[in-house]
Amino acid sequence: MYKLRADTPNEWAEYVADNLDEFLPDHAAAERKASANAMHMVVRYSDKLDLVDAMIEVAREELEHYHQVFHLMRERGIALIPDEPDPYVNDLLTHSRQTGGDRMLDRLLLGSIIEFRGCERFAMLGQELARRPGLEELAEFYRELAASESKHRGDFYELALQYFPKDQVEERLYEFLDVEAQIIEELPIRAALH
Repeated sequence: MYKLRADTPNEWAEYVADNLDEFLPDHAAAERKASANAMHMVVRYSDKLDLVDAMIEVAREELEHYHQVFHLMRERGIALIPDEPDPYVNDLLTHSRQTGGDRMLDRLLLGSIIEFRGCERFAMLGQELARRPGLEELAEFYRELAASESKHRGDFYELALQYFPKDQVEERLYEFLDVEAQIIEELPIRAALH
């Protein structure tokens, strides 16, 4: 497995923990979009049966996460909000190729990287929340989400290796990791997953 090339600053987790009511609607939207993206891949690559099976499972898990976050929001009296563009994801997508097998490889690798970043950030948030009195249950929720995101990271990456030669996967992955690191270093700290 690979590693990300830039770490999220600790200030991100502190800021999010201080602004949870602002963060939760963005988190919910990210989970819903992740589910929708997985189902989009099911439709687009319906002839790739292993991919279809894996993406249905990812979509179900992400939709369950959306439902869990929705319940957290309801308990806290927070309404869902209209989608806002995700600058991190949108910037990554501008580097994605748009045709044939190149598109499929890029979408699998970007899916893996985005899930990896989510894993890192949810783990950080879980640690930060665990330090705050009365938020132990929420901290555990985010630690569980981090484990799930880690699994999804592997799902996307393993599918890339299944459908494409390893040297091609690694070459493209390393290009994306450099791009992703630059995006992360330029991303402002805000109460959002990305």
